[in-house]
Amino acid sequence: MPALNADDRLQVFFDLCPDLACIRDRDGYFQELNQVWEQVSGWSPAELRSRPWWDFIHPDDVEITWELEADNAKNPDRVLQYKHRFLCKNGGYRWLTWRWSSPREGLYFGIARDVTEKQWRGSDDYRNAVREAVKLRDRAIEASTVGIVIANATLPDMPLIYVNPAFESITGYSAEEVLGTNCRFLQGKETQQPALDELRAAIKAGESCTVILRNYRKDGKGFWNELAISPIYDEGGILTHFVGIQSDVSDRIQAENALRLEKRKSDRLLLNILPETIAEQLKEARGTLAQQYPQAAILFADLVGFTPLSAQMQPLELVSLLNDIFSRFDRLAEKHGVEKIKTIGDAYMAAGGLPTPREDSLEAIADMALEMQEEIQKFNDSTGRNLQLRIGIETGVVVAGVIGIKKFIYDLWGDTVNTASRMESTGEPEKIQVTEKVARLLSKKYMLEKRDIISIKGKGNMTTYWLINRS
Repeated sequence: MPALNADDRLQVFFDLCPDLACIRDRDGYFQELNQVWEQVSGWSPAELRSRPWWDFIHPDDVEITWELEADNAKNPDRVLQYKHRFLCKNGGYRWLTWRWSSPREGLYFGIARDVTEKQWRGSDDYRNAVREAVKLRDRAIEASTVGIVIANATLPDMPLIYVNPAFESITGYSAEEVLGTNCRFLQGKETQQPALDELRAAIKAGESCTVILRNYRKDGKGFWNELAISPIYDEGGILTHFVGIQSDVSDRIQAENALRLEKRKSDRLLLNILPETIAEQLKEARGTLAQQYPQAAILFADLVGFTPLSAQMQPLELVSLLNDIFSRFDRLAEKHGVEKIKTIGDAYMAAGGLPTPREDSLEAIADMALEMQEEIQKFNDSTGRNLQLRIGIETGVVVAGVIGIKKFIYDLWGDTVNTASRMESTGEPEKIQVTEKVARLLSKKYMLEKRDIISIKGKGNMTTYWLINRS
């Protein structure tokens, strides 16, 4: 490998030098600079060469720098050393310490080191700033509205070595009462809280964590304490202390609990009005709430002779009677997994196979209809009344959903609904009238009796059946 010439060796030195290396002429202009200059000052080499280096020296440092340069001229073999502030492109200054060689052929070779941080840390201004910062920190801790505690992690049981006034205000304990003890005294009898396991695990691992604990003041009054702990390690990586920040969040917890309670109440109320899946869609506002169901089963039931009976009863007595009967029907709907749609006066409407489709929806509706007849008989036996039910059933395509923006109700539309209503209105007391389609689908499991052809409004002549019982 051929030997490097002087220029090449100089270039290698410049490239490898971690400090600011340069060459300037007698007039003060930079001739060569390494890339560290741009990293430190922000100026590009071309920008630094365009102006005499005196332009970059802080005005307060120019005079002393000139004097040192002039003095060095009297001792040409001596390495010149001094420091001054150097202008950066962002308008700030950096402290540089210099080592200049004596001029060779009109050129000065220099190496500078950025000692800004060291210069600042060694100054009186820095020491004063540190003292003020410590005072400000102490005042801030004293004035804080959250409790601040420090525990010694190097001693058994991690005793407290500091508590601020806010801790005393929150807990009722003075510093004299708690310093030297572990703060578990705040737990009282609440020693099995799940959050304590999380706290103990974090302390054992020397990690940060935030938990909410049930704690007790000195006067015995309970409060919810949000505790955030952070570990402190020394320069050798040894855990020495834990800092704890404590806040009384009782008002927040009570508000959250009240909010959850009200939400549960509103959810229950909504579920009493709408099917669960529809209620969830309504809460999330997921587009339209109408859907078509190809195989739904619809039931209409009407109390025969109820209108003349109501004329003989007081309003409150009438409502109480209806509530008793319809509550029985509601329990049957829940038992058979069908959806109560609504009541209109003394009429009751239910549907199977929606909003959650099911293959046996028609059987569920048929079973409910049969038990509704049994239930009305039990009601008569217990009250001495003589009420009768007229029930109609149809199955087929139905559109179901919620429409409008106020006073929501889950309702059904379609020819299947209309036909089921006609089956009820053209039926007979104590009987369940179904269409020929329903009879065909139930024929293998239920007893049915064919009825004479009857005329149905809007449908013409239809062959219908009476649903008698299960086979």
